[in-house]
Amino acid sequence: MALVLPRRAVDKLNDFAGSPFLNSTDLKDNIQLVIPIDVWEPYIGSINSVAQDGRINTNDFAFLKAFLVENNKGGPCDEAVSRTILLMDATGSMGSLLEAVKDTVCQMFELAALVLKEKGFTDLHFQMQFAFYRDYDCRETILQTSAWETKALNLRQFISKPPIAATGGGDYEEAIEIGLWHAVKESKHPEGLSQVILIGDAPAKERTSILEYRRKYGGEAYWTAKFGSATHFVEQAKLLKAAGIPVHPFYLASGAKANFEAIASMTGGTCRALDIRSSNGAQQLTDFVTEEILRKSAGSQGEEVVLLFRKKYAKSFLG
Repeated sequence: MALVLPRRAVDKLNDFAGSPFLNSTDLKDNIQLVIPIDVWEPYIGSINSVAQDGRINTNDFAFLKAFLVENNKGGPCDEAVSRTILLMDATGSMGSLLEAVKDTVCQMFELAALVLKEKGFTDLHFQMQFAFYRDYDCRETILQTSAWETKALNLRQFISKPPIAATGGGDYEEAIEIGLWHAVKESKHPEGLSQVILIGDAPAKERTSILEYRRKYGGEAYWTAKFGSATHFVEQAKLLKAAGIPVHPFYLASGAKANFEAIASMTGGTCRALDIRSSNGAQQLTDFVTEEILRKSAGSQGEEVVLLFRKKYAKSFLG
């Protein structure tokens, strides 16, 4: 909720509170304050009288001072927006994951927004992008990405219409390096990148295999034009580490465990197993992803907010 007050009224309020509003926009003669409605609603009468003539009624001083203190604490409203890439394997064996993501993405957003609101954060405190990687035999669809979204329905529509298909995968290892390359590219935008959540059932390709597949499916000139020269997951993980961006991998099969643990170790992330085909697989996915969104979105309060989520909302066992 944006509240606009005359500059003289804001100056008067600041005189009483002893500190300026931190969450404000200068509008020349006025100041616009962005404040959660449940915070300022109890003071509407007092604030309206101030807005009209720039004076403060002595009887309202205590309420207005409390109002100012609440909105000058720093914390939630001063934290940058958290941006998470959900990076997923979309090769032929991953149909169960894609269905689970389609079914649970709305719940992830709703839970995260609910917990953040309970702790005083804004509803638009986090953004998410879906990114799907495959292997070089898929050529044009080796990487598919959504826009950055604050609305779950838009991400669900991206997966569903037309559907993101689980297809391709020329051998066991997949082109995770392309997904990490994309994350590095996104991190260089002004909005930045907070973290990557990686989900898959196969490890990243080795260098010799990468070069072989680039030659076999399109040729080096084709791939260089799209993604630059050949790279390896280690190189991209180091770039993410240097930028302070953790990768949190979730492996769906034991064959990916060692590689995913290495990626987590290199970037400062956390690696976990995820049984997406189990009876509570979709719920595990929801809880895992929601936790990581909350941990980053809440900044210095991240662990506290995650504990609140686990206590009140998480349904699966989180070790």
